[in-house]
Amino acid sequence: MKQKSLRKFLFFNFLIMAGFNFAHPVTPRLINELELPSYMFGLFFALMSIGSYIFSPIWGSLSDYKGRKRFLMIGVLGYGTAQLGFGLSQSAALISAFRVLGGVLSVSYIAVVMACISDLSSPENRAKSLAYLAATTAMGSAVGSNIGGWLGATNYKYSFIVQFAACIAITVALFFLTNETLEKKKEGKAVLALNHLKLKKSSLDFKSMLGALILTVAFMNITTTSYNSTIGYFVESDLKLPTQLNGLILSIVPICAVLVNFLVNPRLAAKYDELKTLIVVIALTGGSLFIWAYSSNLIVMGIFLVIFFIVMPLAQPIYQSMISKHAKDNAGEIMGIQNSARSVGMVIGSLMAGFLYDFGSKLPFLVGSVMALIACLILILQYRREKKTSA
Repeated sequence: MKQKSLRKFLFFNFLIMAGFNFAHPVTPRLINELELPSYMFGLFFALMSIGSYIFSPIWGSLSDYKGRKRFLMIGVLGYGTAQLGFGLSQSAALISAFRVLGGVLSVSYIAVVMACISDLSSPENRAKSLAYLAATTAMGSAVGSNIGGWLGATNYKYSFIVQFAACIAITVALFFLTNETLEKKKEGKAVLALNHLKLKKSSLDFKSMLGALILTVAFMNITTTSYNSTIGYFVESDLKLPTQLNGLILSIVPICAVLVNFLVNPRLAAKYDELKTLIVVIALTGGSLFIWAYSSNLIVMGIFLVIFFIVMPLAQPIYQSMISKHAKDNAGEIMGIQNSARSVGMVIGSLMAGFLYDFGSKLPFLVGSVMALIACLILILQYRREKKTSA
């Protein structure tokens, strides 16, 4: 029964991620047609991430008490509504408000779906299940980017309108076709997870493995957001390519993610130590992105860009699996903290990318690669600490 439910949620995740990415390839065109400054692509991305940071643990902790399903539906319908407002707005101020709202609502789905997968997976199969979640996320993102690029070829607003309609349809399907995954809800009055908003020392020990992994999530999301938030604008404004090709280029990384997460990650999880594997994967991610951005030799650039596309998607399911194993009885809250770390990384990465872009179109990629290498160093230090403790 759980396996059937797991497959159903993975299929829905594919559909939802496709819908969530319809507008991604046309956002640079929106910025250019409204004659907004180039740094706005980073600012809009960051505003959404701020909303995600504030609400991710809140939605996660509420789902521990109230169940998962309602928050999945809030996330899908809410994000579709916010995106419609984003696409039809004509002023930077109104767009900014809808971007914050989009971050607040979308993370209701993003945080809780990982808890759903944990609910439906045994500890020994959790890494494989999260790898499949990452793969369906990537596959849906690839399909959605391509569809959105074609929909918005003549008018970028079409992508936003169809995105809204798709989110309504998926929300209805979630209501009728899925069941609650949380077997035992927390008792008593729901306690909101607000510690991430308080200016006091975190209860999370950053010298522990869980703390090191949360830091890794933040730094790796600076890296991925530096790439993801910049590449679309780079293609639109520097390479002057149409939105159809922008959608195709944006889908390359997700397609690679599908392949490696279905073919490579389950084998890595079964055969190799997770921490050592994660260190190697992150080192290759940062190193390949740096060499691609720094080099001017087309052959070298091509080789290391392929390496980057292959290794970058490997990291997320590995650290998600490791975090879920350390979450114990607070899966919803810990996944929420993880998503807050993700949001912090996305805020920093997108703002940094937007403002660095004016100084050099490849500078966001270079700085992003350095962030990955810092994450690698954090994990190496934690590995040595754990080894010393066990000796």
